[in-house]
Amino acid sequence: MRTPDPSLGNLLERLADRGEATAVLVDDGEGLHKIGTAALAARSASIARALVGRGVTPDERIGLCAPNGAEWIIVRLGIAAAGAVCVPIDPLAAADELAMIVGASAMTRLFLASQQVPLLAAIDAAGLAEIVVMNGDAGGPCPTIAADVPSTIALSTLEEGALGDVTLPRLAPDRPAMMVFTSGTTGRPKYFILSYANIETNVRAIAGTGLIDGADRLLVPLPLHHVYPFVVGVLVPLWTGAVIVLPQAPQGPAIVRALQRGKATMMIGVPRLYEALVAGIEAQARARGKAAGRAFAWLLGLSVAARRRLGLRLGRMLFSTVHARFGGNLRLLVSAGAKLDAPVIWKIEGLGWALLTGYGLAETASAFTGNVPGSRRIGSEGRPLSGGAARIAGASSALPGGATAGRGDGEIELKGPSVFSGYLDNSEANAEAFSADGWFRTGDLGSIDEDGFVYVTGRVKEMIVLGGGKNVFPEDVERAYADSPYIAEIAVLERKGDLVALIVPDLDAVRAGGYTSLDDVLRVTLASKAQALASHQRLSGYAVVRDPLPRTRLGKYQRFLLPELYERALRGERRSPSPAEPSEEDAALLREPAAAAAWSLLKERYADGRLGMDASPQLDLGIDSLEWLGLGMALEAATGRLIEPERLAAAETVRELVRLVAQAPGSGDADADAGPGSLASAGRAHVEADVARWLAPRGGASRLAGQVLDGVNRVLMRTVFSLKVAGRNHLPAGGPFLLVANHASDLDPLVLAAALPKAILADVYWSGDRDRLFASAWSRGFCRAVRIFPVDEHNAAATLAMAEAVVDRGHALVWFPESWRSPDGSLQRFLPGIGALLSRRPVSVVPAHIDGTFAAMPRTRRLPRPHRVSVRFGPVIDPERLEAFAKAEPAAIAEALRDAVAALGPGQN
Repeated sequence: MRTPDPSLGNLLERLADRGEATAVLVDDGEGLHKIGTAALAARSASIARALVGRGVTPDERIGLCAPNGAEWIIVRLGIAAAGAVCVPIDPLAAADELAMIVGASAMTRLFLASQQVPLLAAIDAAGLAEIVVMNGDAGGPCPTIAADVPSTIALSTLEEGALGDVTLPRLAPDRPAMMVFTSGTTGRPKYFILSYANIETNVRAIAGTGLIDGADRLLVPLPLHHVYPFVVGVLVPLWTGAVIVLPQAPQGPAIVRALQRGKATMMIGVPRLYEALVAGIEAQARARGKAAGRAFAWLLGLSVAARRRLGLRLGRMLFSTVHARFGGNLRLLVSAGAKLDAPVIWKIEGLGWALLTGYGLAETASAFTGNVPGSRRIGSEGRPLSGGAARIAGASSALPGGATAGRGDGEIELKGPSVFSGYLDNSEANAEAFSADGWFRTGDLGSIDEDGFVYVTGRVKEMIVLGGGKNVFPEDVERAYADSPYIAEIAVLERKGDLVALIVPDLDAVRAGGYTSLDDVLRVTLASKAQALASHQRLSGYAVVRDPLPRTRLGKYQRFLLPELYERALRGERRSPSPAEPSEEDAALLREPAAAAAWSLLKERYADGRLGMDASPQLDLGIDSLEWLGLGMALEAATGRLIEPERLAAAETVRELVRLVAQAPGSGDADADAGPGSLASAGRAHVEADVARWLAPRGGASRLAGQVLDGVNRVLMRTVFSLKVAGRNHLPAGGPFLLVANHASDLDPLVLAAALPKAILADVYWSGDRDRLFASAWSRGFCRAVRIFPVDEHNAAATLAMAEAVVDRGHALVWFPESWRSPDGSLQRFLPGIGALLSRRPVSVVPAHIDGTFAAMPRTRRLPRPHRVSVRFGPVIDPERLEAFAKAEPAAIAEALRDAVAALGPGQN
């Protein structure tokens, strides 16, 4: 008797014939649980017979709402074997989404996990004949289930009642297999049917590539209710005899543990998973030290080069410890669901794994094109799989592999046996979805090369059209800006014709960098990244939020939600929940008098902020470096406790800040010159050693070295950079005075030094970042020779104390109030530290503007290039003028000085 050809219709029979072979391995955290192919087939068939015996008819719609697990697979195959149409539902769906799907699908029965049962209280379950509860006992009526649901039964009870003499229906190719609901990133739900022919086309095509066979174990960390993980992650391995490995959760540690325990040889995923994998591996290498991090990066670059140019795979040998960490058996990664950037693919290839990408949509039963062995082009999504064809709208020339070329980017259109037949109950959507000659309009933009490889560049509906008519692909812009350790997430959107962004900062990275001003970090980072973008791709504004940005379960931004989030963020609503009242533990803390006084001060000082014990001082209250100094003084005055500003700035929450106050010692006698308290004294105490070392007169050797360096610098500035100087007559003959200038480049101090007369330069002091300029004996000797003293940017009190010591000794001091080098050459805001210094030490100020250094050496260059530079000194702003606003806020003084510097720029009078 001839064995029937394999099909989805006889899948359970083929599974049963494999006997005790493993079908599924589930890691529940405690260990692996094995389900054999025969046992899986038997349970699925039992469920199918029970359903048919309870009156389920062919094409009846049955819902399935449960988390990943062997039971999900068993029930899913059982529903199919009963001839019913499965309606898979996200187990994380909210009650309103579940209600919509139950109503729109007209399902008659619903399988759901016990933890989802309470959601039924919020839906109209009148059309449901039965609820089947998985992973729990139904026992009797559940009080949270609507009274109009006639029957609730446990899955185990359903299986026990299966009838042995029930004939299961034949699953013909044209029969409906599943109903899919998709809202994706648009927020407008659409639903459609996939037939067995649609699905089996892709299963056969993937199995036919030889990528996977009975020796493989495939890890599936994606939610199975989506078409891609169900078709590629469940049906393909069951078809080929491979083992399905399910992790306990879709998070990193659980995935790694399942890879190790399950000895997985393959894994399917989405781009975010692989981007996180590479970032995590690189971060672990850097965490072992700078030398180890550089060595890892060099070896990875070598391995990538060998793979790209010579076709050699060195990664498994060079990074054997990395492979061991992931179980040692993993050989192949598959990515779909969105575009994975080529640089990430090459890094994964360099690490020693093969990575294949493909393209498809739920409407094409997942896969449609794919990179496969012997037909692969990194950066593309491969060529159409068996029976499929792709074209670019408006194209005319046919190409191999069922593709049609287009001129430049256009909308990708598909045709083939895996393409669905249309949306249900939505004639408008169908009119948009299909061309006049029957091709499916994917809504994706891309191109097809001369060999038929498909390239995806973006989504038609996600493309942003700005006020000037320029088109922006958001993913391209987001990719450029997100390349920063300080940005955890960024999503761009259009607002009033401009391009703006929502940003979730990485506060841990900001704190690790020693920065206390989140706004400055983001502003400079964004402006720096913008230099590599076209003008219409640069942001006109941004808003900061604290919660993760909304995404689909496959990691794509839900862009229809972004405009409202942006407006809320502009109103200061950076966190979705309102600040909670203090807990019992917090209330106990606030009974301590100093803590209570601190809390009262915070409520008064930040009445307009979202003050709560869990609030972030930086993100929610907007506290920067100088504000930490002012807050510390105010807290000392209100509580009598002394807390150093740098300790305050390390507090990640308001709770930590209040606890620091409660635990701090009393401030004792205040320094008479310290204003409201001894914090200024504490700042001076911090720098006593630095004052003694760096402001003391230089020795003969150090003076000589300084003179030699000055001579060399003057020659270089005049010959290589053609230095021009104007306004030297405005410079005072001696100190104390402040020289305030813009800051666009590391060349600025060198240019300014060469512009100063030697007699004045001999009395000028400069500040320099302690970590950047004082790390070695050689660099410290250099700084001593040229009169640079160390400062800590995150310790405002110590920096101000050191500056005061300079002017108190009658010296001149150069100050760059922008602090950061300008990311784009424009004049940035002046930080209020200069205003705080002048409020206490109202000395003469000379404004200066430096031009040309950004072109010669922007912050992105390591070495300068020859370019004309110039310095223009402005008239002295004398102490009498400063007295007119010495009592103003430091920020107002800083802004006035910024105006004076700006007035000296090119084109100004």
